[in-house]
Amino acid sequence: MKKYFSQKICVISALLTIPSTALLCWLVMRVLYQRMPEYTEFVTGYTTWTAYYKQGDMTLANLFIGGLLGVFLLYAVLLTLLSKKWSRLCGSFDRTKEYTAKQRESYGWFEDACFLILISQFILALFGYGMEAFLGIQAWLEKLFPIVQCITLIGVGIFLFFNYKCGKDPQKRKPNREQLNKYMQWGQWILPISFLMLGNYEYIREGQVIRLYQNVKMQTVVLILIVVCTLYNRKFFRKYREDSRPALSLPTFLSLAVFASWTLPNGTISGTPLEMYHYGEISEPLHELLNYGIVPYIDTMPIHGVCDYFQAAVGKLLFDGTYASIEPAMTVGCVLIAMATAAVFYYFIDNQLLGLLCVLLFSLFGDKYYYVRWAFALPFIVIVFSKKMRKDFSMQLWSWTFISILSIAWNSSIGGACALATLPMILWECFHEKGWKIFFRLNEKEVRRKILPWYIPLLILGICFIPMFFAILRYIVENSAAILETTGDILREELASPFVWYATFGFGLSLLAALIFPAGKEGEEKKLALYALFFLIIFNLVIVRYTFVRTQFGERGIIVTTICSLFLILMIFLPSLEKRFSLWTAGMMALLFLATVVTRGSNLLIMPAKVFERDTISDDYTYATVEETGIPGLGNIYITEEQKEELMNLNTLVNDLCRDKKVVDMTNQLSHYNILNKENLMPFSSTYNTNNRVMQIRAIEVLQEKQPEILIVAPAWQHDSGSLSTRNYYMYQYLQKHYTPCKYKNIIFLTNDDEVRARFEPAYEEFGKLQHIEDLKMLPKAWGNEVLKEQETEALKTDWSLLDTNASELGDDRYILNAEENYFLYAFPENRDGSEIPFLRITVRDESGSGEPLKFQGVVYFMNEGKGVKEAHRFTFDGSEGSFLIPLTTSPYWSYSDKIQSMMLDFISGSLAGKQVSIKTEFETLKLTER
Repeated sequence: MKKYFSQKICVISALLTIPSTALLCWLVMRVLYQRMPEYTEFVTGYTTWTAYYKQGDMTLANLFIGGLLGVFLLYAVLLTLLSKKWSRLCGSFDRTKEYTAKQRESYGWFEDACFLILISQFILALFGYGMEAFLGIQAWLEKLFPIVQCITLIGVGIFLFFNYKCGKDPQKRKPNREQLNKYMQWGQWILPISFLMLGNYEYIREGQVIRLYQNVKMQTVVLILIVVCTLYNRKFFRKYREDSRPALSLPTFLSLAVFASWTLPNGTISGTPLEMYHYGEISEPLHELLNYGIVPYIDTMPIHGVCDYFQAAVGKLLFDGTYASIEPAMTVGCVLIAMATAAVFYYFIDNQLLGLLCVLLFSLFGDKYYYVRWAFALPFIVIVFSKKMRKDFSMQLWSWTFISILSIAWNSSIGGACALATLPMILWECFHEKGWKIFFRLNEKEVRRKILPWYIPLLILGICFIPMFFAILRYIVENSAAILETTGDILREELASPFVWYATFGFGLSLLAALIFPAGKEGEEKKLALYALFFLIIFNLVIVRYTFVRTQFGERGIIVTTICSLFLILMIFLPSLEKRFSLWTAGMMALLFLATVVTRGSNLLIMPAKVFERDTISDDYTYATVEETGIPGLGNIYITEEQKEELMNLNTLVNDLCRDKKVVDMTNQLSHYNILNKENLMPFSSTYNTNNRVMQIRAIEVLQEKQPEILIVAPAWQHDSGSLSTRNYYMYQYLQKHYTPCKYKNIIFLTNDDEVRARFEPAYEEFGKLQHIEDLKMLPKAWGNEVLKEQETEALKTDWSLLDTNASELGDDRYILNAEENYFLYAFPENRDGSEIPFLRITVRDESGSGEPLKFQGVVYFMNEGKGVKEAHRFTFDGSEGSFLIPLTTSPYWSYSDKIQSMMLDFISGSLAGKQVSIKTEFETLKLTER
């Protein structure tokens, strides 16, 4: 940008851009968020119940990114024009300068000192770990450990002082590198003992120390890791024995990654419905693949990608593969990912001190459940942007292609964002820099020897990936049709703390830093800066569809912000600062790094004390063995009596009483498939994820083809504040026509089998309580919009008449409302079958001309023959002027009844009295072409 904008102009423009973009977003969104959501089909999610304009969140994300770029460019142009009259705007704030030999020597010693301080603290922790393991004196040792840490730190500080001041050459004041090298090597020999943490999990139960998840396979792997790392260190230190500076080995990075990412697994069952769903996403896909040969993506959809197989594979390979092993597998899986990332940092980041600090501070830069999905993101960026890959286009192209395939398969949203964001760099290097010419030299033996051993396996992998790639595209198209409405939450309510604000919009700081950095750069450095800028723009434009659809109080956004910041620090700012010092580059680097440490960094002071971590298992849990429960897939586990009874009842139903019947679990507790060793017959993992018509119609086709006899629906987890009948409207309509509810103890299920119906009690009332959502809030308003009416519904001719009302009738469906509570009682000439009348549309218009907004609570009662209002079932909703679509057939009380005789509409509010309104009611059904 030197040719166009000076560094001063870029910095001032960036500072002005932040408040200007914030104001722009506020002005636009305060208007846009007043809109109603526009649904084209029957979908529900958190936001539908409040009619929150969820599409606005995506608009806000794109407006924020576009605003940063556009406003920055606008200020830069204006300031450039102004600089012709005010020359002080030209030039730079700082003058870059080359480092002297003495400065480089001092930095080298400082780096070595930091390494020794870090290593000494973790060696101390390992000594404490050994003392606790062999002597059992953990209680007082843990209390004294901070004091011992301080003493060790003081001792190391004294050693470093004398090492620096009293080296072999006192005339030149050079530090004694040989002695420092020796101590560094001794410490690195000890660090691999940290792998023992992976096989030892201690808990307190009734005052006694117990060990869970003990496993010969895991302990064997730990011993192998220690031996391999020791042998590697032996070879490594022989190679660098004569070097003037101490050298860090790969096992050192891996060992400290264990400290950074290891956490004590939960010692009890993750048994809430939400956990059973999330852990089922992890355990079910591999269970389906190994037991039933169901191929990922092609046969069924792992929700997040092949990453859903990873931790289940860890549980299968290193533990016993039961549901109980998911907890330690989650921990060990994250540790393995952290170790892989540490290895990438070791080989592809030149500055080992910053690389090691990133390993320690950011090995687990997110909740474990989300972290695994991002496993490839940071390594992807570091490898493709590394100096080692960029100096050879053939290897850069190979690495980009190879990692893109793996990343997209791992998680299509995140992997696709990384691949697209790095594509401009690959294309520029290929065509503008003539990188493609290397492939026209394949007639040369040396070139063939260099390229073919890498590209032939890549070609085979690419061909094998093609079917999966098209399946991924199909899934993305199907799943994105209603994803904003069905999986979103309310961003405005989540922006309640400074952390969430930074987590959500913090990536803008990295983007502004990338806009400032190119100013004053030339040649290769400028080209790399522009690559980084285009990467951040494209990456954030793509990934906001993943992070803004469900922010999880900043949990997703902070990972993106961390990745963007670390990318700039490690791959752009650091190489520039190593060449020459720049105050602004150093300042931006420090700002991004400190902000990331504060919001997502680990505490280096308490990290060594992880070796003493224990958890207490509450008396509310009892230890259930496989012999007791009869459920091999559950494993030996601490569980509540209620959860144990529920799983045992479910196991008895599907694996004993109905052993020969096909089963589909619609409770959303996906773990049941793994625990009960059942095949998931559906093309999607759960009813929660069949979130639009396309996916539900495919699910209905499978139900029609396979005709499962048992559909488990309770105990259930609600579908984003709704139920099966509202979240899966189309599929539920099929179910209520072909299946009837039955029960076995506390298990509610649907069946289409006469033999099963005869063996079990009917459960119409229980099923009604489960599915009937009484308070619909803003759902009828959201579903009553014209877009939905035009595309989905049509009028249904149904005779009914107004029997009674306390409002004054004016004719032509116009009334004067006389009271705070105004009722309209309607009756059918003969009893009606509820399943034949899907929707009731109520249209209310204010004709009083008062100008006061019409607000009320609407109530729809429906009664069977001979029943009064007190015995009726009802829907309530938030009312105002407009059209409301009441989903009658979402209630089993309506759809399973053939004796519906009357309905009553009730409008309740103090503001209605004296108002003249138009009230039209009509029944509607799905259009004939859609039924």
